[in-house]
Amino acid sequence: MSTSISILAPSYADSSKSDWETIISGYNKLYPNVKVNLQIEAWDGFTDKVQTRIQGNDLPDILNDNNYADYVKNNLLYPITDVMSPATFSSIVPSLAANGKGTDGKQWAAPDIASARIMVYNTQLFQQAGVSTPPKTWDELLADAQKIQKLGNGISGYGMPLGKEEAQVEASLWIWGNKGDWVDSSGKITANSPANVAAFDEMKKFIDGAAVQPNPGATNRQAVADLFNQGKLGMYITHPGLVAETRKKFPNVKFELAPVPSKDGTTNVSLGVTDFIVAFDNKDDSRKQATKAFLDYMYSPEVYQKWAAGTGLLPVTEGAIKLGEQSTPENKPFYDALPNVKFLPQSNPNWSNLQNALQANGGEIATKSGQETLDDIQAQVDAAG
Repeated sequence: MSTSISILAPSYADSSKSDWETIISGYNKLYPNVKVNLQIEAWDGFTDKVQTRIQGNDLPDILNDNNYADYVKNNLLYPITDVMSPATFSSIVPSLAANGKGTDGKQWAAPDIASARIMVYNTQLFQQAGVSTPPKTWDELLADAQKIQKLGNGISGYGMPLGKEEAQVEASLWIWGNKGDWVDSSGKITANSPANVAAFDEMKKFIDGAAVQPNPGATNRQAVADLFNQGKLGMYITHPGLVAETRKKFPNVKFELAPVPSKDGTTNVSLGVTDFIVAFDNKDDSRKQATKAFLDYMYSPEVYQKWAAGTGLLPVTEGAIKLGEQSTPENKPFYDALPNVKFLPQSNPNWSNLQNALQANGGEIATKSGQETLDDIQAQVDAAG
């Protein structure tokens, strides 16, 4: 086999580039005549990087992303089972694999990592503010966040990242906490439902009530994590990779994990995330075969286990999950949450339109009402078709 393929992937950790290069090096020992071109980009603005490749007719053979429905809608992908052997694909936990199945019933994407989102809180700031237990309801969350904010010295109570990186995740946790949803009973994306509007109004209450960090609409997830690691933030919604970074690099920050608060304190709002591997159809059979060989190698147990561990997130194959539970007991709260998480509607063909609208305009809630903000977002979704 003699050809070249390209990979476009996001950076999960400082080691992401070298982790991919390790896979490529091992693959090239088996397939020395396949040149693999690697492009690693930050999550912030990653969608723009993908679109640049697409618009330039320079489709990556392999893309690691958190979205695939838009590419399906534009007929750009192979079904992922065309470029993975049955044995490789069947190693992925079925409930996670199902998140890569489109509304047409075809398996367009294969999960490569998973994550459950739960709340992390600074126990030292809680103690200083006189907060004894983590909040369960939104009312408790607001009261506790305001107490922590009043400690002064640049300390914020709750981290609300509504910037371009991951506004869709933060917003989803709030609407689910009010028993809302992004998709109505007919399968249509409906951002401005009454339950969703009420949830956004609650978010605004936190902003207006001086309970969150400055400029939430311009704050990305990593910036919130940085505040927490500096001891300047009481609590935020996190994932295993960010917790691992705090534990390793900021040992003076003492913290615990807790369920995500909701309006009534009983609604389960744990969010599950799977990122995906997709394969673009470059109309070249030799590249297709090289892509299949690469993915079969990447998901082989020893290779995949090392790569997944480097992301700091949770693996998606049966074997790697068992090993992960044994080797990283500190991630037990995340593994425990994973069976009951709710996923973003990534298979919906209009999800990417909503995600883009939330990332671009979700921060409007700082200056507009929930109704106005979500009406604007709905209009953007509708205009995008």
